[in-house]
Amino acid sequence: MRKSSRLSDEKCKKKMFWFTILLLSSLIITLPVTAVFGSSKKPIKIGGVLPLTGWGAAEGSYVKYGAEIATDLINSKGGINGRQLELVVEDGKNDPAESLNACKKLVIRDKVSVIFGAWLSCATLAMIPTVERYGVPMIVETSGYDGITHPLKKWVFRTSILFSQEAASVEPHLKDLGFSNVAFLAQDNDWGRGTVEEFSKSIKRQGGKVASVDYLDAATTDFYPQLTKVKASGADSIVVVNSTPAASKLIQQCYELGLKQKLMTTGGSTWPYSIIRLAGAEPTEGTYHLSFFPAFAPESTPNPDLAKTYVAEWKKRNLTWDGVQEGSRGFDAILTIAEGIKLANGSDKPAKIRDGLEKIDIKGITGHVKFDKFHDQNPNIVVVGVKDGKPMVVDFK
Repeated sequence: MRKSSRLSDEKCKKKMFWFTILLLSSLIITLPVTAVFGSSKKPIKIGGVLPLTGWGAAEGSYVKYGAEIATDLINSKGGINGRQLELVVEDGKNDPAESLNACKKLVIRDKVSVIFGAWLSCATLAMIPTVERYGVPMIVETSGYDGITHPLKKWVFRTSILFSQEAASVEPHLKDLGFSNVAFLAQDNDWGRGTVEEFSKSIKRQGGKVASVDYLDAATTDFYPQLTKVKASGADSIVVVNSTPAASKLIQQCYELGLKQKLMTTGGSTWPYSIIRLAGAEPTEGTYHLSFFPAFAPESTPNPDLAKTYVAEWKKRNLTWDGVQEGSRGFDAILTIAEGIKLANGSDKPAKIRDGLEKIDIKGITGHVKFDKFHDQNPNIVVVGVKDGKPMVVDFK
């Protein structure tokens, strides 16, 4: 009886073993491939060229943070047609040669499907021949020089503000703001010279005149010689084309010299919050600043709900508030790229993504992304004034 019982137990164990094997096999067969081996779809590579070291490194890093926020939000919702987005960002150092090398690496070696960059206009211009030659779509998220998209480039699209668009946005209000006889203090590069050129046209069309123009090195921190000249020129106003730290220092020195001229900063990179903090509430009182993303007033953006989501995520990551405006450039660049990929049915083929970008019609947080015949969008540009030590959107209605 004992021997028969042992044999019976062994037979039962063998049956149970094979039954378990068959059951597991059937489960594996019925499970999706992704549940067993992970996602079967490769991520779509998005390249970026930004200044991460050298002049403009802070701003470039902010753009990168904004791009990362948008990428993570999209990926957390399943990506595009089940495909995740993968950011590959290189340091272009705001230098044309460095940006070109970074672009070539991304396009030729990393084989990205689409690219964005490169902050300063001259650096962006250096990349265009490569993306046009290899047929990789590029989103220009910061550069404002009109010649980047004029004449039309097949593979280049822009979500940033053109110098001409910025000047045109404020042109009807120049006299009301007190800008009739204007002195320019601008960086000596394509940003400064391009802005001065376009704003000078707008000022003259409104019957005003240009009192003086001074171009300065980006590293300049002593503006007393130029401001003394402005004080004696009879100018009623000053337009500043410079970074936030430099513009803040300039505003402080205006105050110290007792200048009463109206003052406006341009370019969208001068975040009023930072200028008030750096220059002081009293020196900045009554100044104006052109902005494409007033983070403190999401209702003044084209997409208030998305603006709130972006700002909340920026704060959640404990990123410096100084960079929230600049970061919006990167956020909208990725938002635009993702929509282009979506309209390409999730394809990673550059030509299909380019065709998808042609069809875009979405509201970002910095503008209405619907590309015109030159592949430029309709940006959101507001005038921010400082009153009682706080930034506020100026309502011209």
